Amino acid sequence: MSDETNEMMEVLDEHLAVKDDDGRPVLQVALLATLYFEHAYKTEVREAVVSCCEDYFRRCGHRLRWALHPETRLMEPYGKGKGTNPRAWLLGFGEDESFSLIYHGSEYDRGASAFYAEALGIEKRPFVELGFFRVAFPLLWPVDSSGAFPEVVLEVCRKLKPVSGYGGIGVVESADSTIRSRYAPVVYDWAQRFPGLEADYPTSHSIWLLKGRGGEAGIKGVNWLTVLGDRWVVEMGGVDKIESALRELDRRFTIHRFQGGLVIQAGPRPQLGNAERNVWPELYVKLSKYLKPIRITEHRPFQYGGPGLRFDLERSEAWLRRFDDR
Repeated sequence: MSDETNEMMEVLDEHLAVKDDDGRPVLQVALLATLYFEHAYKTEVREAVVSCCEDYFRRCGHRLRWALHPETRLMEPYGKGKGTNPRAWLLGFGEDESFSLIYHGSEYDRGASAFYAEALGIEKRPFVELGFFRVAFPLLWPVDSSGAFPEVVLEVCRKLKPVSGYGGIGVVESADSTIRSRYAPVVYDWAQRFPGLEADYPTSHSIWLLKGRGGEAGIKGVNWLTVLGDRWVVEMGGVDKIESALRELDRRFTIHRFQGGLVIQAGPRPQLGNAERNVWPELYVKLSKYLKPIRITEHRPFQYGGPGLRFDLERSEAWLRRFDDR
């Protein structure tokens, strides 16, 4: 990466982050993608998760500083402990063991960084559970790197075969629940102003994606990239029907196919919009209305209670429907 691009990224990091009283970043705006998958207890799925992590390490490992230790559940320096090499331990887990992976590039172990990767998988249970894989990059990272953001997401889809997912501009929060709760009103305020910004709480979403559509499963919603697994492709009438419908809606939509589903790209660049100026991301609105039959509408509160406005139950469900009346 050129010195000029590095300098631009540092400027963006400075202006698109919220810092605590000690000057440590605790919220970071970034390119963010979250993919949800089934059967996290299976060896082949865990192998796919490990492979996706290793892809991220190859791209961004030199910018990572912290990794979650699988046993102590504490952050340790990246490159110096067990958490750095998931291949060495995750594939040996039994089907009755869950796993959690977190990697980030903040100088502060509980800070937020645009260099971020996370995965969660639940042990085998008698009912369906969803795991998730989540990655983030600085907004300018794709400019001269080896793969643009849509291609990176597509690579993950080819390996993980997700049931659903999304990617675009989002907020990376601290992995520490106390810090997240303290700065929750900031995330809420940003999400109200910028409707294209992804407010993302995948641990909670993974539960409601299975029952948030009148007791049935569904997708969370849309962003610049919207991932539909085969189940949702079939429910929407098949790939050909989806392609035809989107072409009729707007020719700026692009469909990327992978074995197991497709990724819908809403235009060449992500959009934020600005609700205060009544500017809404046009393609997101069109796509959200088109996919309304498979979108969830029910959800528990995104954020924990506390002082200040935040995503309580009513506001969380309203955010899921934010494009419906536009």
